[in-house]
Amino acid sequence: MKLREIIKLPRKMLWAMVMEGVETTRMVKVFARHGTGKLRLTPAHRNPTPEQLKEAVEQLKDIPRFLPFFVIVVVPVPGITEGYAVVALTLERWLGDRMKFLPSQFRHLLKPEVKDLEGSEAELQDRP
Repeated sequence: MKLREIIKLPRKMLWAMVMEGVETTRMVKVFARHGTGKLRLTPAHRNPTPEQLKEAVEQLKDIPRFLPFFVIVVVPVPGITEGYAVVALTLERWLGDRMKFLPSQFRHLLKPEVKDLEGSEAELQDRP
């Protein structure tokens, strides 16, 4: 990581927490619409699509992953959140895709996509 990226990391982690909250709110709304549709309290066209239900289930799986971050952020000990993120990231790399410890937003923040890595390598090769 470059120094600029390290400096921006706390702000990005805060933004990832906000986005997790937005995704969780969206999940609750999708499940509420699904429940009212099952009870036939709303018209059928208001029911969530199977894709929306799949995303909501994935977000539901993210809640237990997010709770340690929330608890660690509430406890005012400097460096604990970053330490937990490093341990979770290391365990995910070690175990592969079998276990996921990081919430989706944090995973995108801490584990850059393969395309992003290829793009940054191409930029380095283009530089004189």
